[in-house]
Amino acid sequence: MKKLISLVLAAAVLLGCLPAALAASVASESVVEQVIRAAGIMVGNTSGNLNLDKSVTRAEYAKMLVAASSYKDKVAGTSNVSPFSDVPYTHWAAGYIKTAVQQGWLTGYLDGSYKPDKTVTLEEAATGCLKLLGYTTEDFSGSYPYGQLALYQSLGLDTGVTASQGTTMTRRNMMYLFYNLLNADTKDGQVYAQTLGYTLNSNGEIDYLSMVSDTMEGPFVVEGSLSDLVSSAGRTVYRNGYASTADAVQQYDVIYYNDSAIWAYANAVSGTYQAASPSASSPTSVTVAGNTYEIETSEAAYALSTLGGLNIGDIVTLLLGRDGKVAYALPAEDYASAVAGVVTAVGTGTYHNAVGNAYTTRTVTVAATDGNCYTYPCSKTSIEEGDLVSIGFGSSGTDVSILPSSSVTGTVSGHTIGSKTMADDIRILDVNDTSTVRVYYSRLNGAVLDSRDVRYYAENEDGEITDLILNDFTGDLYEYGIITSVEEESNDMSLSGSYTYLLNGEKQTIATSGKTLGAKTGPARLTIENGQLAATRTLYQIKNPDSITQLGVTKDEESWLFADACAVYLYDNSAYSLLSLNELRNNFDAYNITCYYDNDTDDGGRIRIIVARPA
Repeated sequence: MKKLISLVLAAAVLLGCLPAALAASVASESVVEQVIRAAGIMVGNTSGNLNLDKSVTRAEYAKMLVAASSYKDKVAGTSNVSPFSDVPYTHWAAGYIKTAVQQGWLTGYLDGSYKPDKTVTLEEAATGCLKLLGYTTEDFSGSYPYGQLALYQSLGLDTGVTASQGTTMTRRNMMYLFYNLLNADTKDGQVYAQTLGYTLNSNGEIDYLSMVSDTMEGPFVVEGSLSDLVSSAGRTVYRNGYASTADAVQQYDVIYYNDSAIWAYANAVSGTYQAASPSASSPTSVTVAGNTYEIETSEAAYALSTLGGLNIGDIVTLLLGRDGKVAYALPAEDYASAVAGVVTAVGTGTYHNAVGNAYTTRTVTVAATDGNCYTYPCSKTSIEEGDLVSIGFGSSGTDVSILPSSSVTGTVSGHTIGSKTMADDIRILDVNDTSTVRVYYSRLNGAVLDSRDVRYYAENEDGEITDLILNDFTGDLYEYGIITSVEEESNDMSLSGSYTYLLNGEKQTIATSGKTLGAKTGPARLTIENGQLAATRTLYQIKNPDSITQLGVTKDEESWLFADACAVYLYDNSAYSLLSLNELRNNFDAYNITCYYDNDTDDGGRIRIIVARPA
């Protein structure tokens, strides 16, 4: 068992382990920064650093105002005239300063100077943004700057801004100010971001994902090095959803980029090219290894057409972009990457040879460590369901072979298992006799793996674990519900049973013939095979915990974590109904609470069901 402090540590590790996109939604400053970068309002230095603690000059502020306006794509830094005595036409911000002053967002000084290197105060910055929203001097009551600051606050432009009247604006404060500006209403009542052509989400706020997509170039395939396609200077690099470096981007990665970031994806599918739709002469989608993929680029469509070099029946590799669509295709032998996984089914399939003749062959369906299932031709009758296999690809065909077991042991902490480090984009699969589930490394934090818990792992050249196959460790392969009634009959002639249970609040009933399950009423782990209830297991209990946190519960200085799909039920008047976890926390003292878990945290266990009864 973990002590109380483990919940706090788990929270810190989980936040640190989140993919970039998810982490942004937790760390509000990350969202703000990414929006401002994507809008081009603020850009970093050659290393991509925004230097958020530095003060902002009047020259820099003029450029920000222009970048946050409808003139953002129409103004260059240099100008053909000198707008002020201290701003020659050769000044890097001359064009921005000229535009900002002409539009009335900023003003010069009575002596004919602009003072481009003077820092900007809160009231100056607020006034400029209010003018972008359409407000004029007539809209401010009282003397400057009190009316301006009052309106600035009432419009919510001050959210996250720590500067006060008369103090200098840092780049961090300016970043929040412009983010608030984009989400504020103009004087005419329209969201300002919308006037610039940006999309809004259902909450009427700027849609960050749409914004990034609109400014993104790509997809492009790295054939040599990243620098052959785009410079990484001043851009943040992500690979497979994680913060990375330009050096980590490899040949055949699919990349997208905008002015602030580069996104690289190493996502490939190899196997037999089975079909093209609507036709091989003009494909918009293709079927490879039993799955169908949409084509994203004209280059991929050409390569997979009758005009390109790849034909139905060939062993190919599809390079997939950020939406899982095909960005490019090439012969599988040119992309040296094997697939590891577990055989989940054996069957037959129809394929075509090099001259287009159809033939039927034995196949295996493999649950791969990337969480997807693929189907491959396999004539080896020795390979059966449940086998650990490796799939290799070459010009002569697909090679399915038994993969020797290997194990890694130790406590999982952050990115490590014992003494070994996990790669950022490690692929983890948990398997049992009948099913598989994709697992993310944060799910394993705090667990202790022994040799029985791991079937296989693989490392890259840096010694990092890239693939991990677990042996029914997490418990996430099962359903968890409440059995409400059990009727079992046993006589000399036959066995039969009828079971009613709640699954995610929904009532379900199943009958068995020829067997009984020995089930008992109450919360239980349910093994469901082919849509049928095949087995049940009673869960462990924690009665009346001392506290309920965001992550789990504590009792007697020990702690347990919630499963992602933990269900909370209210049991009142002999009936169950669903209850939200927030409602349970907010009214903790109003209930007698029992938590049900499958295993200890060390063993991958989680709290699966909570039952609350009125106190």
